[in-house]
Amino acid sequence: MINRSFGWGLLALVATSASAHPVWMLPSEFNVSSDTAHWVTVDGTASHGVFSFDKPIGLDNVTVYDPAGNSARIGPYYKGQRRSVFDLALSEVGTYKVELRNPPRYVTTYTIGKRNTERRIMANKQEAAAQVPAKAQGVTTYAMQNISAFYVTRNTPSDTVFKSSGQGLELQPLTHPSDVVVGEAARFRLTFDGQPLAERKVEVVGHGTQWRDGRQQQDVVSDQDGVVTFTPAQRGPHLLSANIEQVSRSPLADKVEINYLLTFEVLPQ
Repeated sequence: MINRSFGWGLLALVATSASAHPVWMLPSEFNVSSDTAHWVTVDGTASHGVFSFDKPIGLDNVTVYDPAGNSARIGPYYKGQRRSVFDLALSEVGTYKVELRNPPRYVTTYTIGKRNTERRIMANKQEAAAQVPAKAQGVTTYAMQNISAFYVTRNTPSDTVFKSSGQGLELQPLTHPSDVVVGEAARFRLTFDGQPLAERKVEVVGHGTQWRDGRQQQDVVSDQDGVVTFTPAQRGPHLLSANIEQVSRSPLADKVEINYLLTFEVLPQ
């Protein structure tokens, strides 16, 4: 994905082998036409492959936002050997947002001794204050977080769930996810604590990478308003990923490192 050497490397320090991989969810349908409640099955996995299942993930932190903006947790889910699965009931007409926002994990790094030996401990900034040696240099605490999301619409699209919370990293659709079409520009806005993130790299990859030469990703950069614009060339599921490093405003960390992955569908013209 983006900045592998820093982002995925640090994630490997703070998490299990599953969390060291990009985490994404893939629904069986993104757009549903039904006069009655409809069930959608969702797969979740940790994998470097685009829509290739590798390791199961915990789904306890998945939140479902219904078309009115009400939030709820999912019910029981299945955790297999290579993926996790849950069913989602679309009981209301409109657009749902489904988001897996895992709580941050903390790692503090520093150097010590004449050789400037690198050390790290699993602790936030406050916890590390009592554990890091007094002569340590370059003490830095990172808050590491994985976020995965997708939107699914039953019948008429709506936009209530697009409203920004103003907290943490968010990717706000400016083009409705149900209206992303081959050959037409799609736009999303990156923000952190409600403020636009300019000049940030984002990668967009279509499905089917295992059947073609190369990933054929689109590498785009957000403008001064935090807006990312891209034009998909193929239909079907796509994965948008952003690896964001930001100065932390929390007393628990100096920097935040967030890996955000959005799954969406591109429609034919």
